[in-house]
Amino acid sequence: MQIRAFFAVDLKDEAIKKKITEIQSELSLPDTRIAFVVPENLHFTMKFLGDVEEKMIPEIQTAAEKIKFNSFDLELNGLGCLPNFSYINAIYVGVTNGFTELAAIASKIEGLSGQFNFKKEKRPFRAHLTIGRVKRIRDKNPLISKLKENEETEFGKIIVNSFKLKKSDRTPQGPIYTDLFEIKSAD
Repeated sequence: MQIRAFFAVDLKDEAIKKKITEIQSELSLPDTRIAFVVPENLHFTMKFLGDVEEKMIPEIQTAAEKIKFNSFDLELNGLGCLPNFSYINAIYVGVTNGFTELAAIASKIEGLSGQFNFKKEKRPFRAHLTIGRVKRIRDKNPLISKLKENEETEFGKIIVNSFKLKKSDRTPQGPIYTDLFEIKSAD
């Protein structure tokens, strides 16, 4: 049986989740429909694997357990959008300090691609926390103004001491994520 899977670092800090929820409320503008990520699903995607044979999970876990890293601080700062202000597809919280360490883990995870025939990433890793996906927008200027107002907003700092392989089940109410395994830091 195949499952949709991805590697991620969860956002566990409740104070940061609350601040993100407040920002999401500010971004709920007339004539704009944004599918906001619910607080319990907030995460940094390290690598999207796509469809994976469920029986491969133990092998993937064994390989992922060889990825060694020490825990580190990750600062969440500023709002942005993907791909750009001309065409807004996703809204995210950015990362300042800790980006290099997060990118190093993502690179090690990417290294598993050849071993398991996962699709290689064409773009460089870009650490961001997606908080919403734009479904419909009539006038993007009010949204761009809100994003620019929050370009420097500080959300706080988390300690990254693990990453997980997650299963994603699509439902009409949104995705449901299930942890398959967790890899903890060496310290």
